[in-house]
Amino acid sequence: MLRIGNNLKYALLCILVCFNYMISSAQGIQDSLFLIPEVEVSGQYIFQKENAGMKQTRVDSMILMQKINADLSTLLSENTSVYIKNYGRGALATTSFRGTAPSHTQVSWNGININSPMLGMVDFSLIPVYIIDDMTLQHGAASVSQESVGLGGHISLENNVNWQDTLSGRYIQSFGSYSTFDEFGQINIGNKTLQSKTRAYHTYSKNDYPFTNKMIIPYENQRNENADFGKFGLMQELYYRPMGHILLSTKVWGQKAFRSIPTANSDESEVDNKSKENKQNDNSIKAVANMSYFKENATFKVSTGIDAQELNYYAAYSTNGDPEKQVDSKSIITSWYNLFSAKYSPFNNLTFKGKATINRFDINSYDKVLQLGYDVMRYEGSLFLGTYYELNPHVQLNGNLRKDYIENRSTPLIYTFGINYKHLISKNLVIKASAVRNFHAASLNDLYYQPSGNPNLKSEKGYTYEGGLSYSFGNKIFSLNSEITGYYSEIYNWIAWIPNNNNGTSSPKNYRNVNSKGIEINVEGKLKINKTHFYMNGNYAYTSTVNQGNTEDTDDISKGKQLPFIPLHSGNIFIKAENRGYYAEYQHNSYSEIYSIYTNNPSEAFVPYFMNNLSVGKHWSWKRFNFDANLKVNNLFNENYKSAMNRYMPGRNYMLMLKIGF
Repeated sequence: MLRIGNNLKYALLCILVCFNYMISSAQGIQDSLFLIPEVEVSGQYIFQKENAGMKQTRVDSMILMQKINADLSTLLSENTSVYIKNYGRGALATTSFRGTAPSHTQVSWNGININSPMLGMVDFSLIPVYIIDDMTLQHGAASVSQESVGLGGHISLENNVNWQDTLSGRYIQSFGSYSTFDEFGQINIGNKTLQSKTRAYHTYSKNDYPFTNKMIIPYENQRNENADFGKFGLMQELYYRPMGHILLSTKVWGQKAFRSIPTANSDESEVDNKSKENKQNDNSIKAVANMSYFKENATFKVSTGIDAQELNYYAAYSTNGDPEKQVDSKSIITSWYNLFSAKYSPFNNLTFKGKATINRFDINSYDKVLQLGYDVMRYEGSLFLGTYYELNPHVQLNGNLRKDYIENRSTPLIYTFGINYKHLISKNLVIKASAVRNFHAASLNDLYYQPSGNPNLKSEKGYTYEGGLSYSFGNKIFSLNSEITGYYSEIYNWIAWIPNNNNGTSSPKNYRNVNSKGIEINVEGKLKINKTHFYMNGNYAYTSTVNQGNTEDTDDISKGKQLPFIPLHSGNIFIKAENRGYYAEYQHNSYSEIYSIYTNNPSEAFVPYFMNNLSVGKHWSWKRFNFDANLKVNNLFNENYKSAMNRYMPGRNYMLMLKIGF
């Protein structure tokens, strides 16, 4: 799947050897009652001193199941307040978390960061929901407890284990418009000491939907040619608990993905699309091994992991059958992560946390056509200390310090402070406030990309202040979780790629200072009326991210304007009703006007649009088997809209999904 260098081979071998050693060294020890409490958290509105003043959003398991055959970009855009900048169906999808840049959102998988150190960001179209058991969003200041450099926020993707499971599995098959097919299988087997979970999935779409191209004159009815995409992946998890206070685990995830990139809709050349090749392949292997040790008032954890990525991009233009290469690049990115963490609670109302990390990144990137590239190795490390104190039953305090060490780079001290106040009258109402100083280092592409990287870039620095209210209520008939948060951020030395004069290239510069302010509203409710169950999840975001100008260009006409590809208003709502196994699900998304350039020219803006999806289904049981059949209609009202690259998106389309589990 991926050609791995010697360093990666040794890293993977070390992980497997260490894990096998940890298991073998614990053999012969009597099994005992597992002391780790298995707590299922329903909703994110819990009065905990570790989260004092911080906003965290845990995605409900019902949402994860409803989006089971989607990619993570779809789930985030339809069921959270995070905006997804989508380049087309099956194409690149990046985030804007609280109005920040894609590289300002950090993503971890079972504790290891999966942001590309070369690009600094994550392509969310490459992460299938199939592989996620638990997902939490840490907004703003809350991200520092996970990692620094997340000026917008952090997204945690986790896998977990059910120690009561002896044998279970599921299979999902989907068929959709435009020759779209999805398959997923999972088998779980184990006992109270050892558990194994294996998953495999495959996705393919020809993606040749019809559309009316209004970007050329005269208008033409066309198909989205040369736009197929697909991915295939495997994941293996092993969990072992030789004693009640020791847990060993290893997880390995490999994926092979490809996609063709269609010609821009504005292309009026007479050469047929089929004479143009534009393809990208993304291959990756991720692995992590953990050892956790639990005592009554302390927890210790050691983990090591690798993330190996290979990115191949090829573009060629053929005339009379003779291809002329424009780009033929290959990038191999190897990351090795190591973590030690400890948690100690000397008293019930006081907890300390500490973390230390040391990471290594190796990048080799080369374009055969331009005959340019770079080969870089960099070490990074960090130290973290957190203190969490419950002053009394109504007040909780949270303080964190973090110091990052980046080879040959100066980094500031990171700190956060948060407070929770539980209202004296209503124990269900919590008032929150927090402040954070954070930073983001330039990606390796920003520094070393050939021919126009900038090794003199400064790190971006930011300050964020936020406050909000959360309210939760529940009984056997009705439950409600709701939260409203306001925030204000100042980000200095914002890195932007600026066109160079007269040579057709761009270079990264610390070009702008940016202010981001906004409001996030999240509501989740459940209702039971006789045998009918209702579920609702809604999100709204007001996001004002404004360029405050720069020190180099006093005539910057974009000063005071909203940054491109960030809607001022966005919202979504998901509603499900179920009775006696029959169910209906409705999804709605709304976006205000989105500008595509810094000057906010209305003629270059995407008009507001509203997306509606509807699905109906039935689930039933026979003996130990569970069945589910679901028909989904996407873009119910045949909305006409375009992606971030001015590519027309599909109209009304359909997906049939069949599930079987035991």
